[in-house]
Amino acid sequence: MNRPIISVLLVLLLGVVAVGFYRGWFTLSSHSPDTGSNKVNVNLTVDRDKMQEDAATVKKEATELVGKVTEKAAEPGDQAAENVKASTP
Repeated sequence: MNRPIISVLLVLLLGVVAVGFYRGWFTLSSHSPDTGSNKVNVNLTVDRDKMQEDAATVKKEATELVGKVTEKAAEPGDQAAENVKASTP
């Protein structure tokens, strides 16, 4: 029973990591190894500002989309009733 949940969580995690690298949230860098050593330093950088910018953009676009869907979902009768209420003193 726990195995499907773990599998779904793993797929979601891999998806977030893939999107993160694509969108520039995460970057990997390495320095050239020292001449006398076989050690290589690998750095993972997380750009929190970029993540927050993308989250704000998604939130803004989602709000606009919901507004458009709400407007289209209003029935003509509802719009007529609103127009009557607005035009009556």
